[in-house]
Amino acid sequence: MVSQYISDSYEKETTMRDVLHKIRETTGGRGKIILMAEHAEDKQCVTDVRKKFIYVAKEVDSDGGTATPQVHIDKSFDSKTRDEYFSMRVRGFFHLYRNRRLVKVGYCHLLKIRLHWKSKKSSPKKSVTMA
Repeated sequence: MVSQYISDSYEKETTMRDVLHKIRETTGGRGKIILMAEHAEDKQCVTDVRKKFIYVAKEVDSDGGTATPQVHIDKSFDSKTRDEYFSMRVRGFFHLYRNRRLVKVGYCHLLKIRLHWKSKKSSPKKSVTMA
């Protein structure tokens, strides 16, 4: 397991960013899991971003065709805790040839974002009113 910690800052006084990056092999060396996590904090909000990429390979006899990837998106806002959530998942597979053998690679990409707003006003006032 390889893990690497990186601390970086865009503006030394206002924003601090922590990034975690891991790469792991799945069972039997058939695939990989790549995980990236980021935590950032500034005057307005605290942001947590998680990205996960999963790939699993399997040798197949024939090409079963390709299917349209499945996309699932969720978004929510909790007004009591002032937390905003966004998540997206894409699943699918593709075929490739490796060493003259047909391989089916299944994948799942995950993105999760959490914003915690520090102020009571999470969105600016609207300048347009409905008549």
